[in-house]
Amino acid sequence: MRIVYMGSPASAVKPLAYLLEHLGDEHELLGVVSQPAKLVGRGRKKAPQDPPVAQYAKERQLAVLQPQKARDIGFLEELKKWEPDLMVTCAYGQILSEDFLAIPKRGTINIHPSRLPLYRGATPIPAALLSGESSTAVTILFTVKALDAGNIITQKEFSIGGTETAAELTDRLFFESGPLLMEAIAKLKDSSFVGTVQDESKVTHCRKIYKNQGFIDWNASAKEIYNRFRAFYPWPGSYTYLAGKRVLIESMSLGSEEQENAVTQVRAGSCHYDKNNELILIKAGVGCIGIQQMKASGSKSCNAKSFWNGHCSKVFKS
Repeated sequence: MRIVYMGSPASAVKPLAYLLEHLGDEHELLGVVSQPAKLVGRGRKKAPQDPPVAQYAKERQLAVLQPQKARDIGFLEELKKWEPDLMVTCAYGQILSEDFLAIPKRGTINIHPSRLPLYRGATPIPAALLSGESSTAVTILFTVKALDAGNIITQKEFSIGGTETAAELTDRLFFESGPLLMEAIAKLKDSSFVGTVQDESKVTHCRKIYKNQGFIDWNASAKEIYNRFRAFYPWPGSYTYLAGKRVLIESMSLGSEEQENAVTQVRAGSCHYDKNNELILIKAGVGCIGIQQMKASGSKSCNAKSFWNGHCSKVFKS
């Protein structure tokens, strides 16, 4: 088949690299579609920078298209000239029109990091972490107009590490998606293959994540606070306030039973310094949280010991 790959962030480079390595002579990668270059940097230092997938493709002399909108007529006409059999999308970042979906002869397929029909939408990994899931999956499915509703081509389950953040889990799942993508392409050689219909009775959807969701409610349980930290790392991050100053939490852990005893008699949001482990312990509604690394607004990142010694107030705003 004649294949076009579509993706944008660094995590989407991994399946592309696997595809390039394992296509062999049976299939042909025609090129890559990615988001346009964007300005990065501050002030006069701003300069346009390609997304990681476009950078990777250009370094390997692959043909690259970077339309402002995937529905632009000019882009669709260029794509038609490539005469693709199959489009593969992976965190591309734009909604695809019916005109687009009509171009590839065999269809468009998507790499989705969830156990579909669970967590349809753009934030399946944070959603799984917020729900306290112990496992998830990578699903390769046909792309249809309805969001993540196409038939499933192949799916594989993966455990979620107890301390894995959204960033770490995203990298791992997309790394693991390469072999699954090749398995899906092999199945699509059979023109009669249509995949497995999703069970609509089990559908759940992801919610959009907003910046203010990173604010920590210390009245919640320690487990909930920790799951939110993992889900929101690196964006929007988890933050609190100390003496009116915003503090970004960069490293967090669940407190042990012994550490919980050190803050049992105080209200939620109160903190205590654990000298033995060099942690700031913060009382939650149930349990406690250990903070290893943080960054106060206008200051450099520092460890718990330095932060504790540099601040007089001992109570976080809850």
